[in-house]
Amino acid sequence: MPADLGEDEQVDWNSLRSTWRMTFPSDYMAFMVHYGAGTIDDSVSVLAPDTPGQCELGGMAGETRTAHDLWHADPAPILAWGVTVAADIICWKTVHTDPDRWPVVVWRRQSSSPQWLEFDMGMADFLCGIFFREFDECPLSDATLWGSPTPRFISNRQQQRLLGTGVDPWTGEPDPYAGLSFDD
Repeated sequence: MPADLGEDEQVDWNSLRSTWRMTFPSDYMAFMVHYGAGTIDDSVSVLAPDTPGQCELGGMAGETRTAHDLWHADPAPILAWGVTVAADIICWKTVHTDPDRWPVVVWRRQSSSPQWLEFDMGMADFLCGIFFREFDECPLSDATLWGSPTPRFISNRQQQRLLGTGVDPWTGEPDPYAGLSFDD
């Protein structure tokens, strides 16, 4: 996945480690350096590593709270790192002291049973598994990335810059809604 429209998040990992009282997986930290928070093929958003006190819609802390509400046991040993256009939440199950051993768990909104699926792999392997169809079936409710060996990533900041110039970041075409406010 080319990182040409990615952007280093400049994350203070020591501060986050102190605030969250945990270390983040190394593949996620590397992803934040090369790509940053953003979206893959306008389908899966990789969340920014914000702090637990933040309630920003779509942020790591807010989506983790939502995932905790959906988890089947208390306490919920999960930390959200992604969401899909189908409202799935992609998390780590934080059951090991070594975050590189945290399995990925997915809450699938469009599934009746089981809604939580667990994969004994990290974030990067999970994403590659989707891109290269390495699972028996697509683990997400939306199959946009399923079998997409050349996905495109655009960081949140790059998306905002493009939208600010009146360009749809995914099509490269003029955005017909550019410059409109909710009052228009």
